[in-house]
Amino acid sequence: MKRKIEFQYDRSNDLIIATPHWAIETAADVAEWYSQYETYMQGYGRKMDMVIVLDDFEIKPAIAVAWGVARAKIHQNFTRFNYRVNPTSRVRLFVNTSGVRYDVATEEAASVADAIDGILAARRAAKVT
Repeated sequence: MKRKIEFQYDRSNDLIIATPHWAIETAADVAEWYSQYETYMQGYGRKMDMVIVLDDFEIKPAIAVAWGVARAKIHQNFTRFNYRVNPTSRVRLFVNTSGVRYDVATEEAASVADAIDGILAARRAAKVT
């Protein structure tokens, strides 16, 4: 189903796996997409580590700047360590642009398992749990 983000809490690794099913085309789409993250993440009351699976996610170029701002707010407000899996080349470009503009994460992994390994390594390096 499009226009929905599937969230799964991985209890054993204390992280969230998010799979957005979206084609972001308008400012209203950006607002609704952001709201889905905000609503879900506020329930944790802390920044969470996250794997974002992008198999079914696309952004239209005309809305990329507004999406990049909203994406940065998600990472600044709700996430600590995070990785993306399977972005299209366009999504990768927009993620990297948002990352540079707003100094937010752009890490990418080849699989969910690799992303989890990356998050666990980042925790060890930062000496956090």
